[in-house]
Amino acid sequence: MEVVHACKRTGRSNNTGRGVPADLATFMINLLLPFTHGINESAITYALAFAQRFHFTLVVLSLISLPEKPGTHKPRLEDIQQSKDFLEFVHHKAARQGVPIVRVELYTRHPVRSIRTLAQEMECAGILLFVHRGAGVLLATGELKQLLEGERIPLYIARLPSREGGFLHQRWLARWFNR
Repeated sequence: MEVVHACKRTGRSNNTGRGVPADLATFMINLLLPFTHGINESAITYALAFAQRFHFTLVVLSLISLPEKPGTHKPRLEDIQQSKDFLEFVHHKAARQGVPIVRVELYTRHPVRSIRTLAQEMECAGILLFVHRGAGVLLATGELKQLLEGERIPLYIARLPSREGGFLHQRWLARWFNR
């Protein structure tokens, strides 16, 4: 049974335990932020704020899907580029906010299984998931539903607000005050 085809830890940033006294390093708690597609700035900002507020080290996991056909072994170039962009974007935002992160990139045929396995291996306190209007954010909706079926690892689910409603109310208020 194949879980991970290839694994690449792409780096650490900020305070991830190096140079920190052993007592402090042992109290660092990991929280997993998985990604398969669709970079969403609101979700990333929320994840970093959540990690900062509760003193988590954010394990940023980017999964690159391998084709399921036996003859093809290479992922799509677009998926690889999106993975790199996601990891760099989170890295730069985390550095600005002072949030410790660990970046991990996985090539896999089974994203959900890989998420669960890495969460256990990294001893994560939970997995941070996002939804918007009933659809998965940063993960496909089907992947999100599969994660919800597992009971072993705690899930932190955040529903992202709709921006459209806020803009309509702001326009209405602006028109009302300009009378």
